[in-house]
Amino acid sequence: MTGRRGVLARAFDILGCFAGGAERSVADVCHATDLPPATVHRMLATLAEHGAIERTSWGRYRLGPSLWRLGHDVHEIRRLRDCARPALIDLHATTRLPVALATREGDRLQVMDKIAGRKVAGWAWTALGTPRLTEHPGGLVLLAWGATPQHPGTQSPPAGRDEFAWRQELAEIRRQGFCHSRPADAAANPAIWAAAPVFSVDKSVTTCVIIGGVHGEHPPAALGRLARTTATEISAGLRLGVASPSQGAEA
Repeated sequence: MTGRRGVLARAFDILGCFAGGAERSVADVCHATDLPPATVHRMLATLAEHGAIERTSWGRYRLGPSLWRLGHDVHEIRRLRDCARPALIDLHATTRLPVALATREGDRLQVMDKIAGRKVAGWAWTALGTPRLTEHPGGLVLLAWGATPQHPGTQSPPAGRDEFAWRQELAEIRRQGFCHSRPADAAANPAIWAAAPVFSVDKSVTTCVIIGGVHGEHPPAALGRLARTTATEISAGLRLGVASPSQGAEA
């Protein structure tokens, strides 16, 4: 039994390397997991046989369709997406801006679903990536509301940050009901983001709505209010158990 658990743990370590749809080489997986190449080769071959991993034409690997099919059937995820997608589509149709539903994966922000037109799809998701929670409005929203038994240190300050100032920042996010990029961020990246929490039936927050814009074109606070309106709509739909009719986005 111990050996079998070890194999499962290694398999999940390997699968975790492909989070976010990334393609990885054997060397990448070895580096991330500290597993020897022979083990990685053998386990990738087994995972590929069952459709959990597939090999690309470049000799790299990515997640396979069987995992998507299994994940799509998870009740809570299916209900969340059923509620969220119509609201996200309405928000994108109203603003023509990239929108997404995101959650946390360890200490990083992970997109679950995204919608954008062809003109903005490229820059939007390249600019978003998988940032650390403390480096993105979506991550800060999840930190502000997301202390759980699995993440008890959610509201502990990052290294080098004053604890009182950090707690005040999170409290201000909760007061506003959203978080957005700061003007000072524009020098490094013209893309701006705003995010708002989605409340589950038990009032916990594990996902957030994100909307992107461009500095100088889209007021960050207005984007925040749009995200909050859509997140509130999704939260209401979860409470009802069905997707609620769109109330329209408001600036």
